[in-house]
Amino acid sequence: MIALLSGLSLFASPALARPTENGMFRFDSTDVVTYLDSADGTARVWYSTEGPNVVKAGDADADGLPDFAELVAVDTADVLTTYEDFGFRPIPSDAGAGGSDAMDVYLVDFAGNSDGNYSPERCTDNVCTGFFVMENDFQGYGYSNIDSAVSTLTSHELFHAQQAAYNNGQDAWYAEGTAVWAEQLYDPESEDFRYFCEAYLDDTGRSLNIPPSGVLPPFVYGTALWWKFLTLRYGDAWMIDYLEATGDGEDLLLALDARTTLSTDFVDFAAWNLATGGLSGGLAGDPGLEGYSFASDIGPPKFEERDPSLDDDNRFYPLAATYYKLEWEGGPLQFAIEADAPDVVFQLWATNADGAVSELVAEPESVAGLVELGEFDAGDYYFIGVNPTLAEDSTKVRFCLGADASACVPEASGDSADIGGSGQDKEHGGCGCASAPESDTASAVIGLAMGIVAATRRRRRAVE
Repeated sequence: MIALLSGLSLFASPALARPTENGMFRFDSTDVVTYLDSADGTARVWYSTEGPNVVKAGDADADGLPDFAELVAVDTADVLTTYEDFGFRPIPSDAGAGGSDAMDVYLVDFAGNSDGNYSPERCTDNVCTGFFVMENDFQGYGYSNIDSAVSTLTSHELFHAQQAAYNNGQDAWYAEGTAVWAEQLYDPESEDFRYFCEAYLDDTGRSLNIPPSGVLPPFVYGTALWWKFLTLRYGDAWMIDYLEATGDGEDLLLALDARTTLSTDFVDFAAWNLATGGLSGGLAGDPGLEGYSFASDIGPPKFEERDPSLDDDNRFYPLAATYYKLEWEGGPLQFAIEADAPDVVFQLWATNADGAVSELVAEPESVAGLVELGEFDAGDYYFIGVNPTLAEDSTKVRFCLGADASACVPEASGDSADIGGSGQDKEHGGCGCASAPESDTASAVIGLAMGIVAATRRRRRAVE
């Protein structure tokens, strides 16, 4: 039987119930369950000493407690302190659920299907308390070591708890992206943060706020790169202001637009993302374009074409960027666009002797017609088309770049670009902290039951 302390609250729905109360992620009836508290009393870690969910073995200090559970308790308390010291709102107490006011962490076997889940529990005006569940031993997972796994999961899931202190149930691209951003706030060398940034750079032509279909695809985690860019540009305190605004009910995108120079910021974000991987190390001296300190660890983005000339009929989505590589043989370079595309910004970047993106050499206007860009030396150049707007529709337009761009000269200059049509899947994944806003338990059951599958954090990666 499961060994429990008295005083635990009970719930009518398995979707809301804790692992000790027959929840969706739960201990088995044959598990022998106990707990340990962090030194400061802010964290309580529940684990099994015997049974299918037995905690990872090891007691190096011979204190009679499993080292893994102790590590989880230490990191949970440390993350809570880090977020408090940063200036975020206090995470609401669960008012004795789990037998204390501490944040409860449950260590169960996810069987490789996921690695953690935060569950909101009681909500008042969409501000929620909750608990989280973590993989019990990380056997067969791809983290480089146990310390990294525990650091990643505690910082990620507790940021969902932090979000719920402002406004529970936001869109996944924001909820999961900022939770991955928080991982590097806690651990600046976070492997998981860099890993998921790749998922964004693999699909930059997709709108930031419209992830692919499916339950929490990697793209939603990868939007962490955007939030990192903004806090590098505006300072970490920017995130507090943004959470306060969205917590007070402001629309995510409108609050973003009001707190940034979005038309400039997103274009610069696209340039920073270009200067990554083997293309990094060349941005310097230009205020606002210094690039990421970790640029060599991620990217570069995917390129649509790699040719001596470019001719593409592309749809540019809001808050998205498309990248091209131009293998230029040297000489005069022309640019032409078939129709006006006022929402799209085009940029041509040169590389230095090391092959790193280093200098913005042309930014032709998005006006129908042909323009001579000038004489350019032979070498690799990179061309970006960015839509940094909150437009409701995408812009589809043909453009040419090369020695002869006349194929894209419009028959009648001034024609409008095709506006509209999505082409990208507009279904959002679920939020990692989905719940009904009402404090009433029955209403909360309905809200969480609808989003519980999407509330589970996606398994990070296959075994390495």
